Amino acid sequence: MLFSEAEIDELKTIAPNLSVAQEGGYTYIHISGLVLPNGCQPAVVDSLLCSTQRDGYNSRLFFSEQIASGSVRNWNGNIRVLERNWYAISWQTQPGLRLAEILSVHLKALR
Repeated sequence: MLFSEAEIDELKTIAPNLSVAQEGGYTYIHISGLVLPNGCQPAVVDSLLCSTQRDGYNSRLFFSEQIASGSVRNWNGNIRVLERNWYAISWQTQPGLRLAEILSVHLKALR
């Protein structure tokens, strides 16, 4: 999947250290050093954004480790991609969002 330069530039305003990778039929945006919302531990992690349907979700945001925040979340996603283990919570986004919007919606789940 190709992303427009405008969408990538918009996403870089939130997550400046990113690259695109493909594996297993999915396109991922690998974000190095994603800053999480206040109150999250750890405060910064690597993540993978899958902006297409996967595992019954419109999109998925995978983290390099499970995040502790003010609320207990259902950590139901565990995958191995790009030679690393990744974790995701059960969180649904709306279809048709731009990349930056998808990331923002996923990060709201950690508040």
